[in-house]
Amino acid sequence: MKVEDVFETISNLNCATRGGERVPLLSALGRVLASDVIARKDLPAYDNSALDGYAFAYADREKPLVIKGEIFAGDKASYNIVSGECYKIMTGAIFPGGADTVMMVEDEKFDEAGRLLVGADVKKGNARKIRGEEVRAGDVILERGRVLKSADIMFLASQGLSYVEVCAAPKIAIFSTGDEINEPWEGCDERAIYNANAFGIMALLKSAGFESEYKGILRDDPEAIKAALAQCAKYDMIITSGGASKGDADFMRSTLSNLNYREIFGSIDVRPAKPTKLFEKNGQFVCIMPGNPMSCMIGCFLSALPLAKKISGASEILPQTLSAKMNEDVNLKPTRANVVLGNYKNGEFFAINRGKFSPSMIKILSLADALFLSKVGDSVISAGSKINFYKI
Repeated sequence: MKVEDVFETISNLNCATRGGERVPLLSALGRVLASDVIARKDLPAYDNSALDGYAFAYADREKPLVIKGEIFAGDKASYNIVSGECYKIMTGAIFPGGADTVMMVEDEKFDEAGRLLVGADVKKGNARKIRGEEVRAGDVILERGRVLKSADIMFLASQGLSYVEVCAAPKIAIFSTGDEINEPWEGCDERAIYNANAFGIMALLKSAGFESEYKGILRDDPEAIKAALAQCAKYDMIITSGGASKGDADFMRSTLSNLNYREIFGSIDVRPAKPTKLFEKNGQFVCIMPGNPMSCMIGCFLSALPLAKKISGASEILPQTLSAKMNEDVNLKPTRANVVLGNYKNGEFFAINRGKFSPSMIKILSLADALFLSKVGDSVISAGSKINFYKI
Protein backbone atom coordinates (compact mmCIF):
# COMPACT_ATOMS: atom_id res chain seq x y z
CA MET A 1 0.00 0.00 0.00
CA LYS A 2 1.30 3.47 -0.90
CA VAL A 3 2.11 5.83 1.97
CA GLU A 4 -0.68 8.23 1.02
CA ASP A 5 -3.12 5.30 1.01
CA VAL A 6 -1.86 4.24 4.44
CA PHE A 7 -2.58 7.75 5.74
CA GLU A 8 -6.05 7.75 4.17
CA THR A 9 -6.83 4.27 5.50
CA ILE A 10 -5.87 5.23 9.05
CA SER A 11 -7.78 8.51 8.78
CA ASN A 12 -10.92 6.60 7.79
CA LEU A 13 -10.72 3.96 10.52
CA ASN A 14 -13.78 3.69 12.73
CA CYS A 15 -12.27 3.85 16.19
CA ALA A 16 -14.67 3.28 19.06
CA THR A 17 -15.45 6.23 21.30
CA ARG A 18 -13.33 5.80 24.38
CA GLY A 19 -14.79 8.47 26.62
CA GLY A 20 -13.03 11.33 28.30
CA GLU A 21 -11.55 12.43 31.57
CA ARG A 22 -11.31 15.72 33.43
CA VAL A 23 -7.71 16.68 34.12
CA PRO A 24 -5.89 19.67 35.68
CA LEU A 25 -4.88 22.28 33.17
CA LEU A 26 -1.14 21.60 33.27
CA SER A 27 -1.79 17.87 32.82
CA ALA A 28 -3.71 18.62 29.61
CA LEU A 29 -0.66 19.64 27.55
CA GLY A 30 -0.44 17.38 24.50
CA ARG A 31 -3.85 15.82 25.20
CA VAL A 32 -6.85 15.88 22.85
CA LEU A 33 -9.90 17.98 23.66
CA ALA A 34 -13.00 15.82 24.17
CA SER A 35 -15.43 18.67 23.45
CA ASP A 36 -15.53 22.22 22.16
CA VAL A 37 -14.49 24.89 24.67
CA ILE A 38 -16.86 27.86 24.90
CA ALA A 39 -15.59 31.25 26.04
CA ARG A 40 -16.91 32.28 29.44
CA LYS A 41 -15.90 35.91 29.19
CA ASP A 42 -14.86 38.51 26.66
CA LEU A 43 -11.21 39.03 25.79
CA PRO A 44 -10.22 41.69 26.55
CA ALA A 45 -12.66 41.71 29.46
CA TYR A 46 -12.85 45.55 29.31
CA ASP A 47 -11.50 48.41 27.24
CA ASN A 48 -7.90 48.93 28.33
CA SER A 49 -4.57 50.34 27.29
CA ALA A 50 -1.95 48.31 25.43
CA LEU A 51 0.88 50.47 26.78
CA ASP A 52 1.88 53.12 29.31
CA GLY A 53 0.80 56.53 28.08
CA TYR A 54 -1.96 59.11 28.10
CA ALA A 55 -5.59 58.36 27.23
CA PHE A 56 -7.41 61.20 25.47
CA ALA A 57 -10.10 61.95 22.88
CA TYR A 58 -8.59 62.06 19.39
CA ALA A 59 -10.80 65.03 18.55
CA ASP A 60 -8.81 67.00 21.15
CA ARG A 61 -5.39 66.15 19.70
CA GLU A 62 -4.60 69.78 18.84
CA LYS A 63 -5.47 71.08 22.32
CA PRO A 64 -3.23 71.18 25.39
CA LEU A 65 -4.76 68.58 27.70
CA VAL A 66 -5.15 68.79 31.45
CA ILE A 67 -3.95 65.58 33.13
CA LYS A 68 -6.70 64.61 35.60
CA GLY A 69 -4.68 61.83 37.27
CA GLU A 70 -3.36 58.31 36.79
CA ILE A 71 -5.14 55.02 36.18
CA PHE A 72 -3.33 51.83 37.19
CA ALA A 73 -3.92 48.21 36.14
CA GLY A 74 -6.22 46.55 38.63
CA ASP A 75 -8.01 49.79 39.55
CA LYS A 76 -11.74 49.04 39.13
CA ALA A 77 -13.03 52.58 39.62
CA SER A 78 -14.78 54.40 36.78
CA TYR A 79 -13.02 57.32 35.14
CA ASN A 80 -14.28 59.80 32.58
CA ILE A 81 -12.93 62.78 30.70
CA VAL A 82 -14.49 65.76 28.98
CA SER A 83 -13.03 67.85 26.19
CA GLY A 84 -9.56 69.14 27.03
CA GLU A 85 -8.78 66.42 29.56
CA CYS A 86 -6.73 63.21 29.63
CA TYR A 87 -5.51 60.56 32.06
CA LYS A 88 -2.08 59.07 32.44
CA ILE A 89 -2.75 55.37 32.03
CA MET A 90 -0.72 52.20 32.68
CA THR A 91 -0.62 49.06 30.54
CA GLY A 92 -3.75 46.97 31.14
CA ALA A 93 -5.60 49.73 33.00
CA ILE A 94 -9.31 50.36 32.34
CA PHE A 95 -9.88 52.95 29.63
CA PRO A 96 -11.57 56.17 30.80
CA GLY A 97 -14.94 57.08 29.34
CA GLY A 98 -14.71 59.74 26.65
CA ALA A 99 -11.20 58.67 25.56
CA ASP A 100 -10.40 56.70 22.42
CA THR A 101 -6.62 56.98 21.89
CA VAL A 102 -3.34 56.58 23.80
CA MET A 103 -0.11 58.48 23.22
CA MET A 104 2.83 56.48 24.55
CA VAL A 105 4.64 57.85 27.57
CA GLU A 106 7.94 57.96 25.67
CA ASP A 107 6.50 60.73 23.46
CA GLU A 108 5.22 62.93 26.30
CA LYS A 109 5.65 66.70 25.99
CA PHE A 110 4.14 69.45 28.13
CA ASP A 111 3.50 73.18 27.86
CA GLU A 112 4.48 75.75 30.51
CA ALA A 113 1.31 74.98 32.47
CA GLY A 114 2.12 71.25 32.60
CA ARG A 115 -0.58 70.34 30.08
CA LEU A 116 0.00 67.42 27.68
CA LEU A 117 0.85 68.21 24.07
CA VAL A 118 -0.20 65.44 21.69
CA GLY A 119 2.24 64.54 18.90
CA ALA A 120 1.05 64.98 15.32
CA ASP A 121 1.88 61.38 14.38
CA VAL A 122 -0.46 59.68 16.91
CA LYS A 123 -3.12 57.64 15.10
CA LYS A 124 -6.75 57.53 16.18
CA GLY A 125 -7.46 54.49 18.37
CA ASN A 126 -3.77 53.91 19.06
CA ALA A 127 -3.12 51.33 21.84
CA ARG A 128 -6.80 51.04 22.79
CA LYS A 129 -7.83 47.43 23.30
CA ILE A 130 -11.58 47.10 22.98
CA ARG A 131 -13.64 44.70 25.06
CA GLY A 132 -14.30 41.46 23.19
CA GLU A 133 -12.22 42.36 20.13
CA GLU A 134 -10.34 39.05 20.43
CA VAL A 135 -13.00 36.75 21.89
CA ARG A 136 -16.66 37.13 22.77
CA ALA A 137 -18.32 35.15 25.56
CA GLY A 138 -20.14 32.26 23.89
CA ASP A 139 -17.56 31.85 21.08
CA VAL A 140 -16.02 28.44 20.43
CA ILE A 141 -12.39 29.12 21.23
CA LEU A 142 -10.92 25.59 20.91
CA GLU A 143 -12.51 22.74 18.98
CA ARG A 144 -12.98 19.09 19.88
CA GLY A 145 -10.10 16.95 18.57
CA ARG A 146 -7.46 19.65 19.02
CA VAL A 147 -4.14 18.56 20.48
CA LEU A 148 -3.49 21.12 23.20
CA LYS A 149 -0.27 23.12 22.97
CA SER A 150 1.23 25.54 25.48
CA ALA A 151 -0.60 28.60 24.08
CA ASP A 152 -3.88 26.69 24.33
CA ILE A 153 -3.23 26.13 28.04
CA MET A 154 -2.77 29.88 28.40
CA PHE A 155 -6.00 30.44 26.45
CA LEU A 156 -7.95 28.09 28.72
CA ALA A 157 -6.53 29.73 31.84
CA SER A 158 -7.64 33.13 30.50
CA GLN A 159 -11.20 31.81 30.73
CA GLY A 160 -10.86 30.79 34.36
CA LEU A 161 -10.61 27.09 33.57
CA SER A 162 -8.40 25.03 35.88
CA TYR A 163 -9.66 21.66 34.59
CA VAL A 164 -10.48 20.55 31.06
CA GLU A 165 -12.19 17.54 29.49
CA VAL A 166 -9.82 15.53 27.30
CA CYS A 167 -10.13 12.24 25.45
CA ALA A 168 -8.97 9.18 27.33
CA ALA A 169 -5.38 8.43 26.34
CA PRO A 170 -4.96 5.23 24.31
CA LYS A 171 -3.47 2.27 26.14
CA ILE A 172 -0.46 1.07 24.14
CA ALA A 173 1.59 -2.08 24.70
CA ILE A 174 5.06 -2.56 23.19
CA PHE A 175 6.78 -5.87 22.40
CA SER A 176 9.95 -6.83 20.63
CA THR A 177 10.26 -10.24 18.98
CA GLY A 178 13.22 -12.43 18.19
CA ASP A 179 15.45 -15.08 19.76
CA GLU A 180 18.51 -13.02 18.86
CA ILE A 181 17.85 -9.93 21.01
CA ASN A 182 18.75 -9.14 24.61
CA GLU A 183 17.70 -6.27 26.83
CA PRO A 184 20.10 -3.31 27.25
CA TRP A 185 20.62 -4.24 30.91
CA GLU A 186 21.52 -7.85 30.09
CA GLY A 187 24.76 -9.36 28.87
CA CYS A 188 25.12 -9.58 25.11
CA ASP A 189 27.72 -11.64 23.24
CA GLU A 190 28.93 -10.93 19.73
CA ARG A 191 26.28 -13.19 18.22
CA ALA A 192 23.37 -11.36 19.85
CA ILE A 193 22.05 -7.79 19.61
CA TYR A 194 20.52 -5.38 22.05
CA ASN A 195 16.82 -4.57 21.95
CA ALA A 196 16.92 -1.05 20.51
CA ASN A 197 13.56 -1.02 18.73
CA ALA A 198 11.20 -1.09 21.69
CA PHE A 199 12.89 1.89 23.30
CA GLY A 200 12.95 3.85 20.05
CA ILE A 201 9.22 3.22 19.54
CA MET A 202 8.38 4.24 23.10
CA ALA A 203 10.46 7.41 22.77
CA LEU A 204 8.80 8.30 19.46
CA LEU A 205 5.36 7.87 21.02
CA LYS A 206 6.36 9.88 24.09
CA SER A 207 7.63 12.73 21.91
CA ALA A 208 4.07 13.00 20.58
CA GLY A 209 2.54 12.84 24.05
CA PHE A 210 1.68 9.13 24.22
CA GLU A 211 2.63 6.90 27.10
CA SER A 212 3.15 3.18 26.47
CA GLU A 213 3.99 0.08 28.45
CA TYR A 214 6.89 -2.17 27.58
CA LYS A 215 5.86 -5.82 27.83
CA GLY A 216 9.16 -7.53 27.02
CA ILE A 217 10.65 -9.75 24.31
CA LEU A 218 8.57 -12.35 22.50
CA ARG A 219 10.50 -15.36 21.35
CA ASP A 220 9.93 -16.79 17.86
CA ASP A 221 7.19 -19.17 18.88
CA PRO A 222 3.50 -18.94 17.87
CA GLU A 223 2.25 -20.19 21.22
CA ALA A 224 4.30 -17.60 23.10
CA ILE A 225 2.88 -14.89 20.83
CA LYS A 226 -0.69 -16.12 21.39
CA ALA A 227 -0.20 -16.19 25.14
CA ALA A 228 1.20 -12.64 25.15
CA LEU A 229 -1.67 -11.29 23.04
CA ALA A 230 -4.18 -12.97 25.35
CA GLN A 231 -2.73 -10.95 28.22
CA CYS A 232 -3.21 -7.66 26.35
CA ALA A 233 -7.00 -7.45 26.06
CA LYS A 234 -7.10 -4.10 27.90
CA TYR A 235 -4.87 -2.34 25.35
CA ASP A 236 -6.21 -0.31 22.44
CA MET A 237 -3.03 -0.77 20.47
CA ILE A 238 -0.17 -3.26 20.44
CA ILE A 239 3.08 -2.51 18.63
CA THR A 240 5.60 -5.24 17.91
CA SER A 241 8.90 -5.12 16.05
CA GLY A 242 10.45 -8.05 14.25
CA GLY A 243 8.70 -11.07 12.81
CA ALA A 244 7.34 -8.91 10.00
CA SER A 245 9.07 -10.29 6.90
CA LYS A 246 8.79 -13.63 5.10
CA GLY A 247 11.44 -15.66 6.86
CA ASP A 248 10.64 -19.10 8.26
CA ALA A 249 10.69 -17.77 11.83
CA ASP A 250 8.49 -14.71 11.17
CA PHE A 251 5.29 -15.80 12.89
CA MET A 252 3.42 -12.58 13.67
CA ARG A 253 1.25 -12.40 10.54
CA SER A 254 0.22 -16.05 10.59
CA THR A 255 -0.46 -15.99 14.32
CA LEU A 256 -2.71 -12.95 14.06
CA SER A 257 -4.56 -14.47 11.10
CA ASN A 258 -5.13 -17.67 13.10
CA LEU A 259 -6.58 -15.54 15.91
CA ASN A 260 -9.03 -13.95 13.43
CA TYR A 261 -7.40 -10.53 13.34
CA ARG A 262 -8.32 -8.60 10.19
CA GLU A 263 -5.41 -7.43 8.03
CA ILE A 264 -5.85 -3.73 7.21
CA PHE A 265 -2.63 -3.53 5.21
CA GLY A 266 0.24 -5.96 4.79
CA SER A 267 3.01 -3.63 3.65
CA ILE A 268 3.92 -0.03 2.92
CA ASP A 269 5.31 0.56 -0.53
CA VAL A 270 8.40 2.48 0.55
CA ARG A 271 11.94 1.48 1.36
CA PRO A 272 12.87 0.74 4.12
CA ALA A 273 9.45 0.40 5.84
CA LYS A 274 7.87 -2.09 3.44
CA PRO A 275 7.22 -4.99 5.92
CA THR A 276 5.05 -2.75 8.17
CA LYS A 277 1.62 -4.27 8.81
CA LEU A 278 -1.60 -3.36 10.59
CA PHE A 279 -4.24 -5.74 11.98
CA GLU A 280 -7.49 -5.20 13.90
CA LYS A 281 -9.89 -7.27 15.97
CA ASN A 282 -12.81 -6.01 18.06
CA GLY A 283 -11.44 -2.48 18.04
CA GLN A 284 -7.92 -3.49 19.11
CA PHE A 285 -5.12 -2.70 16.65
CA VAL A 286 -1.84 -4.56 16.25
CA CYS A 287 0.99 -2.80 14.42
CA ILE A 288 3.82 -5.02 13.23
CA MET A 289 7.04 -3.13 12.63
CA PRO A 290 10.08 -4.50 10.78
CA GLY A 291 12.97 -5.77 12.89
CA ASN A 292 15.68 -3.57 11.34
CA PRO A 293 15.94 -0.42 13.46
CA MET A 294 15.67 2.16 10.67
CA SER A 295 12.81 0.27 9.05
CA CYS A 296 11.11 -0.03 12.43
CA MET A 297 11.29 3.66 13.28
CA ILE A 298 10.20 4.86 9.84
CA GLY A 299 7.36 2.34 9.74
CA CYS A 300 6.27 3.51 13.17
CA PHE A 301 6.45 7.17 12.14
CA LEU A 302 4.34 6.52 9.03
CA SER A 303 1.71 4.23 10.56
CA ALA A 304 1.72 3.60 14.31
CA LEU A 305 2.06 7.26 15.28
CA PRO A 306 -0.85 8.43 13.06
CA LEU A 307 -2.87 5.50 14.39
CA ALA A 308 -2.21 6.51 18.01
CA LYS A 309 -3.40 10.02 17.16
CA LYS A 310 -6.51 8.63 15.48
CA ILE A 311 -7.39 6.46 18.47
CA SER A 312 -6.82 9.42 20.79
CA GLY A 313 -9.48 11.42 18.95
CA ALA A 314 -7.12 13.98 17.38
CA SER A 315 -8.54 15.79 14.36
CA GLU A 316 -5.09 16.10 12.74
CA ILE A 317 -3.19 12.81 12.62
CA LEU A 318 -0.69 13.16 9.77
CA PRO A 319 2.96 14.19 10.21
CA GLN A 320 3.76 17.88 9.93
CA THR A 321 4.72 18.81 6.36
CA LEU A 322 7.19 21.60 5.55
CA SER A 323 8.67 22.90 2.31
CA ALA A 324 12.32 23.39 1.36
CA LYS A 325 14.72 23.44 -1.54
CA MET A 326 16.94 20.41 -2.09
CA ASN A 327 20.53 21.43 -1.42
CA GLU A 328 22.10 19.04 -3.97
CA ASP A 329 21.20 16.40 -6.52
CA VAL A 330 19.87 13.19 -4.95
CA ASN A 331 19.75 10.05 -7.11
CA LEU A 332 16.98 7.53 -6.44
CA LYS A 333 15.74 4.16 -7.60
CA PRO A 334 12.67 4.97 -9.72
CA THR A 335 11.03 1.56 -9.25
CA ARG A 336 9.94 2.41 -5.70
CA ALA A 337 9.29 5.21 -3.27
CA ASN A 338 12.42 6.04 -1.29
CA VAL A 339 13.10 7.58 2.09
CA VAL A 340 15.74 10.31 2.11
CA LEU A 341 16.86 11.33 5.58
CA GLY A 342 18.36 14.74 6.09
CA ASN A 343 18.52 18.03 7.94
CA TYR A 344 16.49 21.18 7.42
CA LYS A 345 18.33 24.48 7.71
CA ASN A 346 17.63 27.97 6.38
CA GLY A 347 15.02 26.80 3.91
CA GLU A 348 17.13 23.97 2.49
CA PHE A 349 17.04 20.19 2.83
CA PHE A 350 20.50 18.65 3.25
CA ALA A 351 20.36 14.93 2.45
CA ILE A 352 22.36 12.64 4.71
CA ASN A 353 21.86 9.28 3.05
CA ARG A 354 20.98 10.44 -0.51
CA GLY A 355 18.71 7.43 -0.80
CA LYS A 356 21.48 4.97 0.09
CA PHE A 357 21.48 3.17 3.43
CA SER A 358 21.04 -0.12 5.17
CA PRO A 359 17.68 -0.63 6.93
CA SER A 360 19.62 -1.68 10.03
CA MET A 361 21.35 1.70 10.49
CA ILE A 362 20.62 3.78 13.58
CA LYS A 363 23.27 6.53 13.53
CA ILE A 364 21.78 8.12 10.42
CA LEU A 365 18.41 8.32 12.17
CA SER A 366 20.05 10.04 15.11
CA LEU A 367 21.65 12.63 12.82
CA ALA A 368 18.47 13.41 10.86
CA ASP A 369 15.68 15.81 11.73
CA ALA A 370 13.80 15.61 8.43
CA LEU A 371 12.45 12.90 6.14
CA PHE A 372 11.65 13.21 2.45
CA LEU A 373 9.61 10.60 0.57
CA SER A 374 10.15 10.32 -3.15
CA LYS A 375 7.46 9.18 -5.56
CA VAL A 376 7.65 6.01 -7.61
CA GLY A 377 9.26 6.99 -10.92
CA ASP A 378 11.55 9.67 -9.45
CA SER A 379 15.14 8.94 -10.48
CA VAL A 380 16.70 12.20 -9.31
CA ILE A 381 15.71 15.19 -7.22
CA SER A 382 17.73 18.07 -8.59
CA ALA A 383 19.45 20.71 -6.50
CA GLY A 384 17.14 23.69 -6.08
CA SER A 385 13.98 21.62 -6.51
CA LYS A 386 11.18 22.52 -4.12
CA ILE A 387 10.18 19.55 -1.99
CA ASN A 388 7.76 18.79 0.84
CA PHE A 389 9.19 16.86 3.76
CA TYR A 390 8.29 15.68 7.26
CA LYS A 391 9.88 16.88 10.48
CA ILE A 392 11.06 13.93 12.60
